[in-house]
Amino acid sequence: MPMPRQTRARRRSIAGLAVAWLGALVAISTFAPVVAASSSGYVANCDVNLRTTASTSATVVALIPTGTVVVADATVSGDPWSAVCGTSVSGSTWLAVTTVGGTSVSSLYGVGHVYAASGLFHAQVVAPTWLEGVDVSHYQGTINYAQVAAAGKSFVIAKATEGIGYTDPSWTKNLANATAAGLKVTGYHFARPDGNPTKPVQEADWFVSQLALAPGMIVPALDLERAGSMSPTALQAWVGAWLDEVYLKTGVRPMIYTSPSFWHTALNNTAMFANEGYTVLWIAHWFVSAPSVPANNWGGHGWTFWQYDDCGTVPGISGCVDLDRYNGLDLTPVTVGADFQVGTSPTQQSVEQGAATQFTIPIQRTFFTLPIDLQVTGLPSGAQASLDPATNAGSTATLSINAAGGVSAPAAGSYPLVVTGTADGMTRTTTATLVVTDAAPPTVSAPMPRLYFRSTLWTTGAPVRTAWTATDPSGVIQDELQRSAAGGAWTSFGLLTPTTTWVTQTLAIGTKYAYQVRATDGAANTSDWTVGPTVTAVLTQQSSSSVTYGGTWHSSSVASASGGSEKYAYGSGAWVKLSFTGSSIAWVAPTGLGRGSASVYIDGVYKGTISLYASSYHARQIVFAYNWATNGAHSIKIVNRATSGHPRIDIDTFLRLVQG
Repeated sequence: MPMPRQTRARRRSIAGLAVAWLGALVAISTFAPVVAASSSGYVANCDVNLRTTASTSATVVALIPTGTVVVADATVSGDPWSAVCGTSVSGSTWLAVTTVGGTSVSSLYGVGHVYAASGLFHAQVVAPTWLEGVDVSHYQGTINYAQVAAAGKSFVIAKATEGIGYTDPSWTKNLANATAAGLKVTGYHFARPDGNPTKPVQEADWFVSQLALAPGMIVPALDLERAGSMSPTALQAWVGAWLDEVYLKTGVRPMIYTSPSFWHTALNNTAMFANEGYTVLWIAHWFVSAPSVPANNWGGHGWTFWQYDDCGTVPGISGCVDLDRYNGLDLTPVTVGADFQVGTSPTQQSVEQGAATQFTIPIQRTFFTLPIDLQVTGLPSGAQASLDPATNAGSTATLSINAAGGVSAPAAGSYPLVVTGTADGMTRTTTATLVVTDAAPPTVSAPMPRLYFRSTLWTTGAPVRTAWTATDPSGVIQDELQRSAAGGAWTSFGLLTPTTTWVTQTLAIGTKYAYQVRATDGAANTSDWTVGPTVTAVLTQQSSSSVTYGGTWHSSSVASASGGSEKYAYGSGAWVKLSFTGSSIAWVAPTGLGRGSASVYIDGVYKGTISLYASSYHARQIVFAYNWATNGAHSIKIVNRATSGHPRIDIDTFLRLVQG
């Protein structure tokens, strides 16, 4: 905390004596190392030799290439050196290197240090991980905050009150002028439990009454430096009462200013306040590379503000001033009233199935500069969404919706979409309505006539099953089927149900047929007619010269057979083969007692073994069928697998469909 000038002058006098003593000690030895404040990183400007000592005659342990990063914990005076490294350089100062390329030299070379000419390196620039600020009181007099801001300071913590009834004479001026200069500001209360051991609430109320806490300010601070004769338990109770009263009156949890030694001694190193939600610690620990944090690293939260120097120099401020750091690059988490809201524009958007649309996501920020993570939920099945940017540091984002086409498109309807933004422990949501409209008709496949087994070849024609598909995200409510025979007009046929997608009909042998279908969806969109291939049912009788046989076959006249006759074989291995052109093939044979089994091969590939056995006789059975999408040159071969008691297979005819 700022203190009387005479106290600071005394500290500077003591510090001056220490420096003089150190200078005398260094003068004793010309080659004594000048140790850096802490290990520093350096980048090689050219290829550099690393040596065992600070001498050009020492052994070279490694040659490191340009750009290598080393860490040195000291500089030493050694032999003169000179080199051309971009430009001509010379000197007698050497780096005492402890790490090369991220690996310790003890691991690399088995020594504690290696040495390199310092002029062959430049300092590694490390991005800062904190913001700089100051804390002040009336001791600093009138402050030029424009110069303070120009010097790179981001925040000011100014004394507001002390005890009960005292307001710092510069508080109101510091608050107004620092804010006007664009600096984040807050006030602190210098606690006097030594003078008011029973009045923590009154001190808190006085602080709140003078603070004028407003959105945009940093959370206020309790400065703890005086314990008086209070025990740690009593002081803990006093501090707790003060904090809770300020929280009650402002809705803001104050930060706590203390030093490690004071907290250990006066408050018994308690972590109680950090665990109760007072997580912002302002630690006073001067002239160290990193502060010691009491209370078990402040309940695991670490330090938030660090007063690292009690007598710094800052443009715009006369004399000494306390120097502080904020542990981070954004003050939003410690800014009072920092908030954000997300919205949608427009609040409702319509999109056709298969099309895309966009919503604008405006982000309203109130003293809030952190990136906000955005997500969307509630999308209908089949829709895809993207948010750009998904992690937003600006004032708008774009929500893009793609209502994918085809079967996967979302069903028509209204869908509430929830856009959620999360940042700094806060969650904000907004709702938009996506209306998916169905302007697309169903997708209908071409009706495909096929032969099927376990059916009967009628004397009036061939049984053919014609099937298709009709799909739509809004659902299909009706299918319509038409047929044309011998190139004639289209004739409609009723289906078993409005959405049946197959029909079985008898097609006259030798006559060309074609089918067409269309479908209507739940939004009353009707597709165009989809026309299937023209097909003709063709019979190739077993007596045709295009049918070849192997083994012993017998012919017989059978009135119920397709052509009035059949062939049959008893011997195992007897075979029959037909080469043909078509899109479907079927083997037609009688089934009954004494019939056996045969293996069927299509284009030389085994497709299964078929049994012709039945408890009673049935003529003209389609015992095997195979189908392709289009016409092609194919073959079917049937091989008798005669077994004892079931030696016989029969060939009545071959039925096929030919497209075109």
